[in-house]
Amino acid sequence: MTFPATYGATFRTMRLLFCICIIFFAADSRAGCDRPALAHQRQDVATIQKLEGAWTLAYLSGDTEFETCLLTPDFTEIMSDGSINHLSEELALAEKNKGKAVTPPNMPPITVHIHGDVAVAYGISSEMLIDGKPHKSYFADYYVWKNGMWHVYFAQQTSFAL
Repeated sequence: MTFPATYGATFRTMRLLFCICIIFFAADSRAGCDRPALAHQRQDVATIQKLEGAWTLAYLSGDTEFETCLLTPDFTEIMSDGSINHLSEELALAEKNKGKAVTPPNMPPITVHIHGDVAVAYGISSEMLIDGKPHKSYFADYYVWKNGMWHVYFAQQTSFAL
């Protein structure tokens, strides 16, 4: 069975248009994630430390778009009070900070361990008052390397009295 020459040309044109559409939609879905802090990532300690600082600033300023790019859809966090939050709760907490002017906080040193395609960043937070008593918190943020980028999939905070 033979097909007219125009069938082959039409088929190739349709295939080309389909590919262009896929590329366009894929690029459009990541357009909001085209941020300097997310660019040029490597599987190294410096990249994780940069992402930790950018995440802190995003949270404090209510930049939920940045958090959506950095955190996985199944992100889970154990809060210092023992409650468990997911991505939607994290974004709701950050949303409360939207529009606030923020200066970069004096962040304590962050230790990073990388093991293949996973990493953990941990440290001790700055002092805060809970029920009038000074507390600090240990924190740990867990990253996974996927498609050339780090994404946070789990976090934990553990408070302790001073």
